[in-house]
Amino acid sequence: MSKTTKIKNIVSIERVWIESEYPLEGVLTYGSKDLGVIICHPHPLYGGSMRNNVVFALERGFLELNFTTLKFNFRGVEKSGGSYDDGRGEEKDLFSAIEFLESKLNPSAKLVLAGYSFGAWICAKVSIQKDKVSDLLLVSYPFSVYEKEPVMRFKKRIYFLCGSMDEISPVSQNMEVYQSLPQPEKSITILETDHFYIGMEREIVDFVKRAFA
Repeated sequence: MSKTTKIKNIVSIERVWIESEYPLEGVLTYGSKDLGVIICHPHPLYGGSMRNNVVFALERGFLELNFTTLKFNFRGVEKSGGSYDDGRGEEKDLFSAIEFLESKLNPSAKLVLAGYSFGAWICAKVSIQKDKVSDLLLVSYPFSVYEKEPVMRFKKRIYFLCGSMDEISPVSQNMEVYQSLPQPEKSITILETDHFYIGMEREIVDFVKRAFA
């Protein structure tokens, strides 16, 4: 990923601990207190963590737009407490992360949830239970594994990013869901890649900047 773009207005970067049912380790980077995003990583049982390349790229894109960003490890990942809970406990973790980030932002701040693969599923499930969420960004939502209902029920701005060679999140399934969504503020972007986006990090940054500028 290119390092030529400077990120302005960052006040500080902090390693933080989020209180859920278990302590969750995270990284909070301050930008505007009127713009916030939480980024959720891929599947904990397959090496997913907040240090994932797609998570880094999403974070970078939002930082270049002056968002305050929060990424964290779900329970059982790296130094976060607890153990994998098949999505149930991970939902609770995200609710706790939202409360944590909200405490750092202005009351009327924009709040975006951005998730990759398993993280996209968790974001979608939580977004329909949390009115404050204004935008939902789904990177390679695994429609081949998880139900599409949470995505269908989200009625605000929604963005899809998927890979043309992705077998876990097939383009055909993304397009089917995208086309059936009623809201006018939606977009879908397809990159020439598989589920892992190796070498496509700058393209992810640019996607975020186009979508949320």
